[in-house]
Amino acid sequence: MTSKEIIKRLISHDAPPRIGYDFNTLSDFKGIGSRAYINLPDNPYNAWGNYPELSRLANFSGETRMDTYGNIYGRFEGKTKGECVRGTIQDWEDYKYNIPEIDKSFRDRLLSQNLAQCDKFVRAGGNFLFSALRDARLMPNALMDTIAEEDAVLEFMDRVSDHEVEVIKSIAGCGIDGWMFGDDWGTQDRTFISPEAFRKLFKPAYKKVIDAAHEAGMSVLFHSCGYNYGFMEDFIDVGIDVFQFDQPDAYPSEILAEEFAHRAVFYSPVDIQKILPTGDRELIERRALEMCQLFKKAGGGWIAKDYPSYEDIGVRPEWAQWARDIIIKNSDI
Repeated sequence: MTSKEIIKRLISHDAPPRIGYDFNTLSDFKGIGSRAYINLPDNPYNAWGNYPELSRLANFSGETRMDTYGNIYGRFEGKTKGECVRGTIQDWEDYKYNIPEIDKSFRDRLLSQNLAQCDKFVRAGGNFLFSALRDARLMPNALMDTIAEEDAVLEFMDRVSDHEVEVIKSIAGCGIDGWMFGDDWGTQDRTFISPEAFRKLFKPAYKKVIDAAHEAGMSVLFHSCGYNYGFMEDFIDVGIDVFQFDQPDAYPSEILAEEFAHRAVFYSPVDIQKILPTGDRELIERRALEMCQLFKKAGGGWIAKDYPSYEDIGVRPEWAQWARDIIIKNSDI
């Protein structure tokens, strides 16, 4: 059975032979881009650098860069992907948020790859939704906007979700199996906003994008960090098929397996905060085995993965390998 078939069986809860893999050296996935743009404005700040004019504008002393939308990102000493330090929307009364024009020839590039014949599950990367608001306004303003500027938030979410739908339609029929997007929605013990606010302001945009992906024959994979238990029923209601959580033990995994794994699949490493960074081999191996057993009882609803940058969280390569070895040894369902 091919990797593509295994992942599809996991998602459809159709007697998969084993749990899924997305490790650095062994993966059931092939990741691809979802778009290209044309007629982009000149951006002399696209790459990381020391730009005094951006530093003054953002009041930030480290390296900076500017994205297509006008958001300014900052970082220190060349580390990490950076964080937005000045959003492009300073005032809802008079703002510009220029969404680029899709390059329609990108579809031909995808078709030329004959992705439908790929043995692996082909996953396209989508843009995030709430995160677009978070960057354009910065987090404190974005959270206040969910109370004080509801109409502006709804209009903005319509714009960014409509664009994602356009992208999905432009690559439908190109042999893509899954659409992956995400938003970080939680702290360590709660969501940033109430479930009621999510349902009013963001759930319609999520449903629009997810419906478009399903209509295009793609499963939907969703990344989110933090403790999002309060949103889980809404996430499932809008059609998310796979949850990519790097902190499954925030819930913990027992809850995910018992309450949700018969309706969704979980796609995660062994927990990157509570387990892997300890360097405790007995704990890491025991938890890896427990997660195999938990999700196998639920029909195999787990895709085990590596965290993309273990060095950023202080996890040594051999610690991650301890978990991988146990998972692969115990992956049959």
